[in-house]
Amino acid sequence: MDLLQFVLNFKGTPPCLNSTAIAALTDRWRPETHSFHLALGEMTVTLEDIAMISGLPIEGRA
Repeated sequence: MDLLQFVLNFKGTPPCLNSTAIAALTDRWRPETHSFHLALGEMTVTLEDIAMISGLPIEGRA
């Protein structure tokens, strides 16, 4: 499932897209470490980040 479809399942409307920001992040993604390499350091997407974006609870029983 692509990310847009995943977000639409929870939000109902497509997110606002900033093509400049997306291009900058795409250029800085490193698949070998699964993180973004930015001028200020590395940034990794965590389970907590996904929970905040999707609104899914991450505690308790599955």
